[in-house]
Amino acid sequence: MKRVNLFKRWKIALVTIITKLLTFHAAFASMGSTGGGGSSSSGGGSSSSGSSIISSGHSGSGDSFRAFLFVLFFCGLYVLSFVSKMSVRLYRRTRDIAEVNGLASWMLIPNMKIKDFKQGLKRAKIRLENDAVDDQLAQILVETYAWAQFIYGQSIRRCFADSSNYLDQLKSQLGRVFLSTMHDEIIAKASNGIIDDVLVSHGRVVSAQKISPDLIIAKVQVSGIDSEVNVISDFNSSFKRQQWTDYVVFGRKQGSVQWRIYNIVYGAHFHLNGEDFNHQQSLDISGYTEEHLEVSPELVKSAEAYKKRFNQRKNVKAVVRWVGFVLGLLFVNHILG
Repeated sequence: MKRVNLFKRWKIALVTIITKLLTFHAAFASMGSTGGGGSSSSGGGSSSSGSSIISSGHSGSGDSFRAFLFVLFFCGLYVLSFVSKMSVRLYRRTRDIAEVNGLASWMLIPNMKIKDFKQGLKRAKIRLENDAVDDQLAQILVETYAWAQFIYGQSIRRCFADSSNYLDQLKSQLGRVFLSTMHDEIIAKASNGIIDDVLVSHGRVVSAQKISPDLIIAKVQVSGIDSEVNVISDFNSSFKRQQWTDYVVFGRKQGSVQWRIYNIVYGAHFHLNGEDFNHQQSLDISGYTEEHLEVSPELVKSAEAYKKRFNQRKNVKAVVRWVGFVLGLLFVNHILG
């Protein structure tokens, strides 16, 4: 079972709680002011009382305004964080589309299911056909796919070693949007002690379509070894397959000779212990096997050390957020008196 991230919405919670406190304070101040006029003395006493009430009113109004600005500041931080993330995603998508002639936004959707991809092809009136690319180009595409898959597996191992450059080689093989998707996947697997080794020995382009001189969508079938195993878990059964088929979006920058991968629509989405989280029909008749896969003691130690470091960084971030939360409450409480 996945652990619930208690701090995922801490910014919203902070804004909500502070707003509730402000509402409560405003209501309390309002109730207090209703009873103030009940006792009034004559002469100078009346004037002094009225003066202090007015002064108190101005002070309360100033405090409420400062508290309002504080809440507005946190709301602005949340909005700024959201807008920044969306801007980065938009930039990646825009740059990919600008660099590759014929590339469309729907082709970049991460973790797309087969049925959704086929519907996209149908809407765009794209039909994959046999012999759409010559043998030499087909071989180049298969080699591009094989090398990217191998580097992906090695990137997880380098992530175990806490190497800061574990994405460097992938950057030259993948488009921006797909690189971001694979980055998230690498972190997710590494933090759970999972390795995913892919070694392609042979492959062919089953069908394809040249959308433009710089964009090709192909159905690629390969054979080799694709194995996943959680090196720090106790179960003995791990996923392994020797043949599989994927839809691959190949592209290259205008004027470049190097092909890159801009998306992969997986023909079968398997995870460890045979649990299929995608629940989609496979593109290939060959299946997978569950068997015990041996890993070196050194790899186990590296995986355990990385998971420990990952959890420590995660806990530090959580503590920082809670400290900010508490300090914010104390600051508002100080303003409101």
